[in-house]
Amino acid sequence: MNPKRAFLVALGTAALAVPAAAIAKPGDHGHGHAGGHGHGGNPTVKYLFKGTYGGSGVVAVNHGNRHARRADLVDQDVQFDLSGARLVVADTNADGSVTADDVASGDRVVVQARLPKQDPGTQPFAASRLVDQSSPPDAGD
Repeated sequence: MNPKRAFLVALGTAALAVPAAAIAKPGDHGHGHAGGHGHGGNPTVKYLFKGTYGGSGVVAVNHGNRHARRADLVDQDVQFDLSGARLVVADTNADGSVTADDVASGDRVVVQARLPKQDPGTQPFAASRLVDQSSPPDAGD
């Protein structure tokens, strides 16, 4: 066999032997989407706050899930933005709609919020759900 031809055949074989992952971009891991997923990010997680409603979106938090405890948000007043939250409460003022006005000061509430895991940010936190345990909705609500 011609030495030049043998060299080209060996070079072609070596090129086919290199796995695709070895020539992928750093962070790609052969999946076609670098960055954004997993390693070193700050994912959004569900924070759970339990406490007493103080009015105007303020909750005196006395219990929380692991994320709330690690962020030192337990045993203090936490401000929430309830404008986009799903409210689970009875229509206590009988105006025909369930709003934040139906949650009375002093009611026991559970608030859920999706916040960054490492640092939840600044208050007011956007609540995704508020459940009023003192005034649960009727079966007809």
